[in-house]
Amino acid sequence: MLQHWQAEAVRLREAHWGPLEDRAACQAALRLPADLQDRILARAAWLAEHGELHDRLVQWSIGARWALAALWLCACLAGIGTAAAVLGQGQVNLALALLGLLGLHALTFLIWLASWLPGLPDSTALSRLWLWLTRRLVRGPDAALAAQAFLSLLGRARAWKTAIGLISHGAWTAAFLGALPTLLLLLSARRYTFHWETTLLSPDAFVGATRALGALPGLLGFPAPGDAQIAASLGPQPLAAGVQADWSLWLIGCVVVWGLLPRLLALFACVVHLRQRLAGLTVDPGLPGWLDLRERLLPTHANLGIDRPAPAPGGAAGPVAPVVAVDGRAAVLAYELGPDLAWPLEGLPADVVDLGRCDSRADRARIRALLGAPPAHLLFVCDARLTPDRGAAAWLDELRRSCPDLRALCLGGTPPRLQAWQDILSQQAVARIPSLDGWLEHIGILRHD
Repeated sequence: MLQHWQAEAVRLREAHWGPLEDRAACQAALRLPADLQDRILARAAWLAEHGELHDRLVQWSIGARWALAALWLCACLAGIGTAAAVLGQGQVNLALALLGLLGLHALTFLIWLASWLPGLPDSTALSRLWLWLTRRLVRGPDAALAAQAFLSLLGRARAWKTAIGLISHGAWTAAFLGALPTLLLLLSARRYTFHWETTLLSPDAFVGATRALGALPGLLGFPAPGDAQIAASLGPQPLAAGVQADWSLWLIGCVVVWGLLPRLLALFACVVHLRQRLAGLTVDPGLPGWLDLRERLLPTHANLGIDRPAPAPGGAAGPVAPVVAVDGRAAVLAYELGPDLAWPLEGLPADVVDLGRCDSRADRARIRALLGAPPAHLLFVCDARLTPDRGAAAWLDELRRSCPDLRALCLGGTPPRLQAWQDILSQQAVARIPSLDGWLEHIGILRHD
């Protein structure tokens, strides 16, 4: 899940604040087999690890676990307090005791079951409280981004309702795990008398209710009082100690069977379903941000390898770029073009000097030497599929100061990437031309096809 979480966080960050510098990340991803999902995940993992986003996600995950533990601890303390309040000082009304221990639980459990019906809201008070506690525990840069990416991931996996159920059932399980030991401790240390109280209902109603509620606990060994003892519990006369013990075990059995066990089963089902949904996560290449990566991570042009044997050794290799001084009218320069983009440009006139590719610091030093006598016109050709960074901006500024007429030609790229290049070109006051023919027309040179 962490890989998909990182990928979603990177996607949202680029959607909010623009493309990241990912040249090295894409190069690392391209080393993997030609599978778009694996390459998107690899690119996101590289960006997360080198941009500290990975550490932010881990911090948010730890904070979310602590917030969940605090929420469940509070639920456990609430269960202890409810059990102590239900038993009171000695006289226990069984109807009120059941209502206090199981009433709210039954209502919220039914609401959770109904939440699976279409059209009902997905969030609950407990889930909102958990998110609020997490925001309090985890602050700083990218904290909100981590939460947004996590919720987006759960929504895309259709697991948000399951996650809400896990939070809710875990809290109720903790509450019952706090209430049951409290009931056992108080019932073992003090003497309580149990009775039914009613103004409208007949004794037969309590006999039927006791039998119905005690049927399943009886299968687990929790005894229930007989019919005569149930009817006697409606009267003012005190009952025998053995009958009070049966009522105590009946009450505990009802809490175990109708309270703890349903929550445990629902919690287990949520954990299993959540793991299955998250294990089936896949990358949707059609999402904004990932759609733009297809051409860069799965290029349509690939290097087919060596098509002829290497020449026999015997002489030094020729220079990769011209070594003559650039004192002519026009020159062209390739800036970090992808290997699938051919260079020099097709149809380049012979009287236009080719400065070659600029891919490293050594290339920049070589080009600076060639620009000792700068040309009147220079065309800066860039790969618009890559995101411009501060190094590109500094290089453009240096070229603009050396050459009187600097223009830029962007090859390939999606609208967001082209806009990023347009922004940096505007900042450097460099005009962008649409094609090589347009530049040649601008400088007054005819193209020779």
